[in-house]
Amino acid sequence: MHLTILYRGSLISCNYGCEYCPFAKRQQTAAELAIDQQSLERFVDWISQHPQHQFSILFTPWGEALIHSCYQQALIKLTHLPNVNKAAIQTNLSCNLDWVEECNKDKLALWATFHSEWV
Repeated sequence: MHLTILYRGSLISCNYGCEYCPFAKRQQTAAELAIDQQSLERFVDWISQHPQHQFSILFTPWGEALIHSCYQQALIKLTHLPNVNKAAIQTNLSCNLDWVEECNKDKLALWATFHSEWV
């Protein structure tokens, strides 16, 4: 079976301050971020534990996920799993992109939004 999963964890913070966005310049506590990271790691483990299924995954966070290394590491791992066809994430691309070199780029997709007021 092939499943397409839209994943949204508990992340609700962003490093940009767009006027239209309810998550603009919002910060979370270390404890809140730790809970989000634990949930993300459980999700990635769940995907890896179901090799009988094929997955396409889109991360749609309420905030900017790629400024957190746990999301970068999740994408690296997911793009190397044989049962993942595509791993994509919605992002403002404000992070350093060196981590992309570790991904299987044939399986990685970045849904980027351009924010001219923050670049």
